[in-house]
Order: sequence, then structure tokens, then C-alpha cells
Amino acid sequence: MLPLLPLASCGGDRGGRGKGAADAPPFEFRSLNLRQQDLFGRPTWQLASPQARYDLRRRVAVLDGLRGVIFRDGQPAYRLRAASGTMLNDGQVLLLEGGIRLEQLGGTPMLLRAVRARWYPSRQLLEIDRRPEALDASNRLSARRARFRFDRNHLQLQGQPRLEHWSRDFNPLRQDPPGRPELVVRVRQADWSPLRGELTAAGPLEARHRPPGRPVDQPPALLTASALEGNTLQRRYRLRQPVHFSDPVDRSLLSALDVDLDLRADVFSSTSAFTASRGPLRLFGQGFRAYRSQSLLLIPSGCLMRRGADSLQADQCRWNWSSQQIEASAAPSQQGRRGGRRSAGGRVLSRVLVPSRPAPAPAPRPLPEPIRL
Repeated sequence: MLPLLPLASCGGDRGGRGKGAADAPPFEFRSLNLRQQDLFGRPTWQLASPQARYDLRRRVAVLDGLRGVIFRDGQPAYRLRAASGTMLNDGQVLLLEGGIRLEQLGGTPMLLRAVRARWYPSRQLLEIDRRPEALDASNRLSARRARFRFDRNHLQLQGQPRLEHWSRDFNPLRQDPPGRPELVVRVRQADWSPLRGELTAAGPLEARHRPPGRPVDQPPALLTASALEGNTLQRRYRLRQPVHFSDPVDRSLLSALDVDLDLRADVFSSTSAFTASRGPLRLFGQGFRAYRSQSLLLIPSGCLMRRGADSLQADQCRWNWSSQQIEASAAPSQQGRRGGRRSAGGRVLSRVLVPSRPAPAPAPRPLPEPIRL
């Protein structure tokens, strides 16, 4: 049974006093406050409504303009709002409808929005079955259905989850995301802890990436993987194998095993073998590190580049895909450089630097014959 705090005022049909409970009209409250505590006397949640009606026979309370606070260890953790709420069985379940907002308090703001949800206070569970979406400083996660556990700070998205990312931060409690997302990811299921930022998504995964400044009439790049895991606060993720990337605008392709994404530093890397191409150039190697802001790709081991009938093999390679400049080194005796400047005949001018080899050591002089008697 839920304890009721003092009510500002209440009223009802005075003519119904002589009637039985089955025929009594519902009580009407101009102000209603509900509060629940744990075994240690700490608040677990509290609700307030400027206008409410309570049906004694059905044990149903209808709250308008609902406002509430949900506590963790006696401290405010979430702020809850809804246009209306219907409380059943004296608080066992609360049906929320219209303009639902669950705000995470503290240093990592998060907003969970929905149109309709069911809240089970004793189970610390919020089930959302209509238009759930969660936003933090750079992401929006949405799906057909969602479940949020207050005690675990865990959001589970089911039914075509969609993850959207912006490189420019925004305050989710005060404003909507700025324009179109740069990255849109679709998965089969997603689990997220907005307080710690931990995110896992089960595939198949399909992501569409639109670099800043790319016109809307040009297609985005396509990325596929089997799964994703990472942290939304650190903005670091790992794409699980097999990973495939294609961009029809610059004719880029990439196939690799696990790939790490650092969206804050704009760096993509892998330690596994990969194959890639951009136009007529094909690349192979054991791992890579791509700095997108510098248009620079580093291949630290087993580098092989091919363009038509020409090929370049080295221990390490550096390729700038904007200037088409290539640097390669083979420890310890060979270095190569292939520039993007072309001659009148259309051939790429190349320069290979081979350090001079040290002079061979002189052969040892033969020892003199021993003295014989």
C-alpha cells in the first residue's frame, strides 16, 4: 500500500455519501502527492499531480500533468514527466501516456522520450511500446520497443533499433540534435548503459556514413559488420568481423576482420589482415590505421600496393588518398616514394631511394706456415 503525503485539497460528489462503495463517484483531488520509501526509510520515488481522480471501487487513480522523481540510494537519479498517468492496484503499475520524458540527472545527461509506457515501481522497470528514443550529447537511439531498468541503468532496444551519431555535441535536455546525423546504424538488438556509456549491438549491422560537407544528392558510404561494442561516452567502438566498407563517391572498398573506431579522434584502425582499394589502386597489409582528417593511411606491416601492372611491396607504407602520395620503406636497406605528379604521357613519376651498401670487409690474410724442424 502506498503512503499518501498530505493533500492540498480534494473534493467529490457530496450527494453520494449514502450510496455504497460500488456506486460512489471517484474522489477528485486538486493536488495529489505520492511517495514510496525503502526498508531504510529512503525515498525510492515520488509523484505529484495538480489534478487527479481516484476510483475507490476499481482502485484506479488518474493523474493529469504527472511529475515525478525516481531515486537511487536515496538520491535523485531521474526526473519523470507525462501528460497523464493511470495508476492501477494502488501503485503496482502506472500507465503513462503523452509527452513522456525521463531525464537522467547528474554529470551525464540523457533523455528518454516516448508516447506510451508502463512503469512497474516495485520491479524498477519501464516498458515502452510506442516510439521510444534516447538521446545523449552526441547520439540518438530509437526502436519500436524498449525496456529501461532503473536499478541497473540499462536500456534494451528491440524491434529494428537505430543508432544515430553527430560529431557536434548538443544538450539532449534542452535541444534537439543539430541537423542530419553523420552516421546511421541499424542493428537487430541494442543494450546501452547511459550512465557508463557501455553499448553492445547484435547484428547484422548496417551503417550509412555521410562525411561532413557531402551534398545530400550524393549517396553515403555503406558499412556492414556482424556486431558492435563500445562506449558512447568515450566514443570508441569495435566492429566485429567480417567488416566491409564501400563508398561509391570515391570508389573506395575495404574488407577486414575486427575494426576499431575512435570517433572523437576520427581514427579507424585494425590489427588484422585487410584488403582495400580506391579507384585503380589496391592495397593489402597486416593491419592499418587511417586518420580521416589528414587523409592518411598507415600500413605498419606486410604492405603491398598494386596499380595496374605496377606493384610496390614493403614492410611499411604511408598513403595520402587526397594527394595520392605514397611512401614505403623496407628495413633496413630500401626506401621508396611514389608521388601523385604525372608526366605528359600520363604515367606516375616515381623515385626510389636505395642507400649505398657498406664496402665488404677485406678477406682475412692467411696465417704463415708453422716452422718445421
